[in-house]
Amino acid sequence: MAVTPTPGLTDTVGTGGTPVAAVPANPNGGFITNPASAADQGLVTAEDLFVDPVTNAGTAGFGTTFRLGPGQTWDIIPGQTTPTTVNANTSGHRFSVVYY
Repeated sequence: MAVTPTPGLTDTVGTGGTPVAAVPANPNGGFITNPASAADQGLVTAEDLFVDPVTNAGTAGFGTTFRLGPGQTWDIIPGQTTPTTVNANTSGHRFSVVYY
């Protein structure tokens, strides 16, 4: 199957504590990475990123929301029928996301 890598819907949590959609429903796969360094995250101190493939991501790792520590990557579920959201405690937290 041929795929075209596409940037995520956003690569920044604009307001800390407010989830953002990073990947639309029905991707063929991809990844979300929480950068390892504070500089790459756009922050003073590196922090966790929260990901939820089911509903709106919170800012704690429980239920369907899970935590990506600095430098960790999550593989997007191929064929997932729901969008993936991300969240962070600090406004302006940047991350990497590519889907296909």
